[in-house]
Amino acid sequence: MDTDRGLTFVRLEASPKSLAVPCLAAVLTGWAVVLALVLSRPTFVSHDTISNYAHVWYVSDRLWHAHQLPWHMPIIGHGRAFAFPYAFIPWLTAALARPLLGDWVVTLWLVLGCVGVAGATLWAFPEIRAPGWAATALLNPALITACVIGQLPFLWASALLLAGVGCWRRGRRAWAATLVGLGQATHPAVVLPIGLALVAGWAYWERDRLALIRWYAVAVLITLPAAALVVASPVFRESRGPTIATEFFGTIVVRVLVVAVPVGLCVARARRGPWLGAAAAGVLIGLNVALIGPLDLGPAWSGLLRHPDTEVAAFARSPSFRTGATYRLLRSGDFKVGMYQLIQHGGRLDSELFPESIDRRSWPTLAAYAGFLRDRGVDYVLVFDSYDRRFQTNEHELVRRLVTLSQQRAATGLVGARLMVDAPQYDLYRIDRGRGKGRGSRARADVGPGTNRRSTG
Repeated sequence: MDTDRGLTFVRLEASPKSLAVPCLAAVLTGWAVVLALVLSRPTFVSHDTISNYAHVWYVSDRLWHAHQLPWHMPIIGHGRAFAFPYAFIPWLTAALARPLLGDWVVTLWLVLGCVGVAGATLWAFPEIRAPGWAATALLNPALITACVIGQLPFLWASALLLAGVGCWRRGRRAWAATLVGLGQATHPAVVLPIGLALVAGWAYWERDRLALIRWYAVAVLITLPAAALVVASPVFRESRGPTIATEFFGTIVVRVLVVAVPVGLCVARARRGPWLGAAAAGVLIGLNVALIGPLDLGPAWSGLLRHPDTEVAAFARSPSFRTGATYRLLRSGDFKVGMYQLIQHGGRLDSELFPESIDRRSWPTLAAYAGFLRDRGVDYVLVFDSYDRRFQTNEHELVRRLVTLSQQRAATGLVGARLMVDAPQYDLYRIDRGRGKGRGSRARADVGPGTNRRSTG
């Protein structure tokens, strides 16, 4: 038993005859394979990865070509988005290295985040460094899902938070407050609530509660500017309350495991039950399997072998594409790769690269939808058949109705619309926000190839 400034570490050596060392070797081998596959992708395409590539690309371009650190990112979010709605530390450092590594720098930073969380966990909680317990800790669903989904900001934020926990347990309070504050600032929407819960839970056992409160107040002060930026970002301000609440609770339930699992393992080990370690490993394996459906992890795991779709890139190189125009891109199945390709070719997006900002829904009236297009400054609606099949909203039908009214020169007071391209996989509509008072036009004159196909809506 070793004591370091009030922290007691209990070290129990694993028996050479036990299965602990082979189990750890198996888990480490599995992680090595997964991380190697991730690193093999210049652009790792999964649920949450593309927003990282897009922001790092934009920030890097502004840094190295405009020689300025950007505050806004006007090419997304109908001109109102921020370059750093969160993730300042990982995105800025990746942007600085991007000229050397290209998009792969984001892939590398994702892997570094995974390794950082694993290392910080074992450093903050040395009680679970023994081979069997370490293997169990590496089965943490929060870590595994964050890796395959591509939650780079969360991984970096969690690594900083856990490093802060390790500093606190060693009596390094200033470092602890700084690291926890930076971790919370890196992902305020998720890691700040986790930090609050962690401090509240630890306060019961903390001998110097006043010091804990004081130093955590310092951490919160570090976090506040980043938290204010999240609240001010379009994705937060324009999302409906129920959507925010649903997304928050849906994601926090899984991600809180990043600290709940190692804490739980420490408690289990302190009881020294011969079966507790194996039971904990079984529970975590079962939880990983159970989360595959709710978190849609099947497509995320297939991302280890996925190549980016290039259909939108091909459209952006076609004569139908307009540089500088604002597009509402409605597509499913490409994990928002098309959105990234569109802005790289000089287009703009009406939304940020988050599902809440894309606003996939049905509208109650045509006027409400027309007002939405006008408010977002949409010049073109590019809607793929895959979007209609997946989300089954009424948006495509509403665009068609706008086209019909424009052809009829109806004085509706709505926006005008023309069908510009009728291709096998998508329709492209031109939106005229100054029209809608009887100055319609003949849309079919601008229809491209495939005019016999009609989308199913």
